[in-house]
Amino acid sequence: MTNRYLEYMLYESDVDPIGLPDGINFLSDARGSEIDEQIQKVSHLFRVKGYSKVIPPIFEYYETFEKGSGYNIARKSFSFKDKDGKLLSLRYDMTTPIARMVAMKHSHKDMPLKFYYRGDVFREQPLHTGKPRQLRQVGLEYIGNDGIDADIETINILGESLAVLNKNYRIVLGDVKLYSHILSQLKLDQHQTDAVNATLLKKDVTSLGLVLDNVQGISQYKSILLKLPYLVGAPKNVLARLKEFSEMGFSIYTDRLMSIIDKLDKKVKKNIVLDLGLVKDFSYYTSTTFEGYIDHVGYAVANGGRYDQLFKAFGQDFPAVGFAIDISYYYQ
Repeated sequence: MTNRYLEYMLYESDVDPIGLPDGINFLSDARGSEIDEQIQKVSHLFRVKGYSKVIPPIFEYYETFEKGSGYNIARKSFSFKDKDGKLLSLRYDMTTPIARMVAMKHSHKDMPLKFYYRGDVFREQPLHTGKPRQLRQVGLEYIGNDGIDADIETINILGESLAVLNKNYRIVLGDVKLYSHILSQLKLDQHQTDAVNATLLKKDVTSLGLVLDNVQGISQYKSILLKLPYLVGAPKNVLARLKEFSEMGFSIYTDRLMSIIDKLDKKVKKNIVLDLGLVKDFSYYTSTTFEGYIDHVGYAVANGGRYDQLFKAFGQDFPAVGFAIDISYYYQ
């Protein structure tokens, strides 16, 4: 009994003085080399496609992430004060620092710009999820083009990049404009909006229904909101299931998505899954959103989309689209 009690106490211990914090990994040379090799292959693909490398700083002012990504994201960053008392944050993502840099150094005459990056980002994670807090990423940003040709190019490169990592991949595609339009038809206060976002992000339809019980608005929009998490699958099948709401004017969003899908490279197009309930936890996404999945990994290894409003937080107005691939699954 004594040994079991000691084991239990050690298991419940908050601090391991000779270990690493949760979500941090110490890599051997062999494992690190394997990860670096994958990053090199994807980076080479980006260079071939005409993207130039940038290296965002490892920390920024906390305000940079709060202005760009929103309070809910910024508060998940690892923050600390410098000797002058200014609040700094380790980079939570690469997109926001790149946007700040572009806004400071470039104008419309420089557009379009194509950048890629590779490096670590740092994120606080919910307890007991087993998710890494130090993530190694490689990704790209296509800035200054608001046409679907930029979305198509970005998704095609994402498909090629995922194929480098694993031949068996899927890209899940959605559009947050559809979701935003539905929300605009309901009388939601900020707390209700946050609750809807949180439940849809988790695809928790039961909790979503409880939230909507206390919301005023047209019942049809409540109904479609509850069905969004189920509108996932082959593009044609999803659109067929959306027909019962045809009079609600959703075609302006779905037509755009289908235009993108139809023009993708054939080898990428066959791996597309449509998800009309794809909601992201970055507030800056404005239209097309996507996730990338590969065999034997139980979560999205790639995330991205169009973010046409982000630069306004830094005094400019550039459209942009991009993605990040998380190579941290190699740590598992």
